[in-house]
Amino acid sequence: MNIKNLRDENKALKAELRNTRKEMDVLAQISGLFSASSDMSRNFTAVMKKVKAATGSGAWSLQLVDEPFLKTIALKSSGNIRKLRSRSGSGVLSLVLKKGAPLVVHDVSKDKRFHRQTDGFKNVKIRSLLCVPLKVKGRIVGVLRLINKTGGGRFTDTDRRFLSDAAYFAGIAMERTYLYKRIEEISITDDLTSLYNLRFLHQYIDIEIERSRRYGSLFSLIFMDIDNFKKVNDRFGHLTGSKALVEISTVLKKNLRKVDIITRYGGDEFVIILPQTSSESGLQVAERLRKIIEKYVFMKKENPVRLTASLGVASFPDNAGNRETLLRIADNAMYRGKFSTKNVVFAAK
Repeated sequence: MNIKNLRDENKALKAELRNTRKEMDVLAQISGLFSASSDMSRNFTAVMKKVKAATGSGAWSLQLVDEPFLKTIALKSSGNIRKLRSRSGSGVLSLVLKKGAPLVVHDVSKDKRFHRQTDGFKNVKIRSLLCVPLKVKGRIVGVLRLINKTGGGRFTDTDRRFLSDAAYFAGIAMERTYLYKRIEEISITDDLTSLYNLRFLHQYIDIEIERSRRYGSLFSLIFMDIDNFKKVNDRFGHLTGSKALVEISTVLKKNLRKVDIITRYGGDEFVIILPQTSSESGLQVAERLRKIIEKYVFMKKENPVRLTASLGVASFPDNAGNRETLLRIADNAMYRGKFSTKNVVFAAK
């Protein structure tokens, strides 16, 4: 091998080393950005700005399939992040979803796979595309793509690796965020009804008490028990009883405000927190719920049954000065109704 060939080979090796270092640097930045915070939208945008600059691309986009877990991780729509119009049909995006593999289109005007409506992006005139699937635990949840290589050049294998690395780390970050959110939800929600649980109830009452003391606000609490619910379990079985509890939860959600906090206290008992609600208004809400439950036919398609409820209402700071007392007197008010006529509302004394 002559000196010229050695020099050429040395230059090539140095160039390859520089590219490798550049890739490693960007890879480290991508990994670090996804670990920076729990804000997936902000992290994703920051990562893709790095990838866009490193690859010399004109634009980027993330087209998402409408998977339930995406709502959990709160990945917000934006100019670059949007829902995929169609999971099936024509277009490069649809093809990447079907194949589950990267795809490069160097000139969309000469490629029949490109579909203007499906693959279009904002007001950008697309000339070339580099697409990779975004996967979470092997499931494709979207397509990540770079648009228009700057200067009219072609997307390279290095560009593909950059984008694939971004998709890989994004998938890990999404899965981690999803699992964290789910653990967080499980720790404060009831398994059966998906209402808040006793742990959350105690935390939230303390928050409302602090708010009341600081700003002079008030709130009311309703303690509700389903009358004779044991008879439902005895007659139809515990499975039907569980379904009835889920249905009761749905009725409560539909007939209360979004700001109201509904919790399953245990068994067939529920506690409802009504922020910014006086004792008088709390009694009105409780009476309205009592009438709704009384008229409602539960389990219509299986074992139709009518139920009633006894409710006790207490308010802070009118009736109590702390959480324990507030819960106890609301509970006592509910039991006064339960051991008298049932299907009644009582105010705390």
